[in-house]
Amino acid sequence: MSKYAEVRSDFFDEIEEVQTVDAWMTSNDNEEGRVIAKVHLDTKQVEYIDADARYDDYAQEVISEVLSKGYSLTE
Repeated sequence: MSKYAEVRSDFFDEIEEVQTVDAWMTSNDNEEGRVIAKVHLDTKQVEYIDADARYDDYAQEVISEVLSKGYSLTE
């Protein structure tokens, strides 16, 4: 079970070559998402902003997809 209602990786910073992984805690359309991790595509290193994302199955699924595919839009 995930603590996040939704996790996406739909922002890529071309200058820093960083794919952000964003999460929402509820399904409320008015809720603002927050960055829970940054994937550095040049080094394949993951920088965790939210420590829970390191162990969350849903977050790890999205992070793994980014690592395997590079720049990725997930829904």
